[in-house]
Amino acid sequence: MRIDYLPLSAENIHEIKRHYLEVGGNTLALKMIRKIRSEIATLADHPHRAPSYELAPGVRRLVVAKGIFLVFYRVTEVIEILHVRRAEREPATEKVFEGLSK
Repeated sequence: MRIDYLPLSAENIHEIKRHYLEVGGNTLALKMIRKIRSEIATLADHPHRAPSYELAPGVRRLVVAKGIFLVFYRVTEVIEILHVRRAEREPATEKVFEGLSK
């Protein structure tokens, strides 16, 4: 299946990269982004591998980068990456995902 990054998730990844550039430089930033994106890429062959997210019907939550980040996505005709966030943040509520589309 094709994987589409919706605007919010693309911005999330940009912010993650910017953070790691500031704290650890280019090598660390690239390593983290590659790790996140490579784990997301596995969804193309196994779109239902992550469990449904209990706080938002129709959304799945994938734990990546050894539990550091959560990737929220939905499976339609494609895999839509909705949101990427650090795991220790407050839980994402259904409101975060309202109105997200291409």
